[in-house]
Amino acid sequence: MRLSLNLRSYTVAMLVALFAAVGFLAIPLSSKAQAQSVVAPSGIDVASHQRPGGAPIDWNSVAASGQRFAYVKASEGHGWANDFYGEDVAAANAAGLLTGAYHYARPDSNPHAQANYFASMVNSGPATNLPPVLDLEETDGLNAVDLQNWTRAFLQTFEAQTGRTPMIYTYRYFWVDEMANTTEFSNYPLWLAAYQDQAPAPMGGWDTVSFWQRSETGTVSGVDANVDLNLFNGTEAQLQAFAAGNLNSAGGVFETMQAPSSDIIADLEQQSSTLLGDVLGAVQSGAAGPEAAQVANDSGLTASDAAQIEQVLLQRQDTGEIPLDQQQIDQAYEVVSGL
Repeated sequence: MRLSLNLRSYTVAMLVALFAAVGFLAIPLSSKAQAQSVVAPSGIDVASHQRPGGAPIDWNSVAASGQRFAYVKASEGHGWANDFYGEDVAAANAAGLLTGAYHYARPDSNPHAQANYFASMVNSGPATNLPPVLDLEETDGLNAVDLQNWTRAFLQTFEAQTGRTPMIYTYRYFWVDEMANTTEFSNYPLWLAAYQDQAPAPMGGWDTVSFWQRSETGTVSGVDANVDLNLFNGTEAQLQAFAAGNLNSAGGVFETMQAPSSDIIADLEQQSSTLLGDVLGAVQSGAAGPEAAQVANDSGLTASDAAQIEQVLLQRQDTGEIPLDQQQIDQAYEVVSGL
């Protein structure tokens, strides 16, 4: 459900969004110290491009580097399989890692066929102990209702074929925008991608985030390519319980690593990037220009803050870390430059 904000709240939300998008929405020092003292089990996820030229991953080195789990891409769409899936899962198992499989969804083809295909790989491949994952980040032209129907069909078919409860991988703006922030699937564990300094808060009716993909450009000993870095929301004992089938065991760690909440941030989390673009456009047009400056001052933002935001936007516009399209980023330059 989209919330209604007045123009003043829109402007503050826009400023908060810029901070959050580039990692400037900082945790207070006391909270940061607490977050840094918490040890959340870490792991990686890999696909065939983590094996350039077919070179094997040294899973013993991965385990020795402190990684506790690994997800391996098994399939995409209907008919594409990762040639290294079975080999990597078996080797990661042998190295003592907890393992799981994921399927990259292509919603432009039949969900039942894709679920059956993924299920066949999970059922016939090496044993995995973490929940199989539906990686949902493409619309392939489907609207929100059709995407929800597709997701429901896939999950139900997969469960029927495997007897296992899958996990959903996605990112906030995809779920809020493209899935209409539906709460229908909140009974499945959530793996959320968010390339930022603080742990992401859940959305879509979820109470907690089970896994957090915090970077897509990590380096880990034993892998000859950049790799996705992940954390589990819990202790080592909770991770073991999660792998043993207690999918409600996650929680308690990320919650200490999240940025302080406020009514405006809570409102913002319900807004889409499209709405944010409208807000930026309104401010850029001059409709809220004077008020934007006043609100920035009232919020404690300075010209120096604005310059920092602009610099980070410039540095990261091509990395995919900022959930805005190019037009919205251009509007953001205008806004922060004028504060």
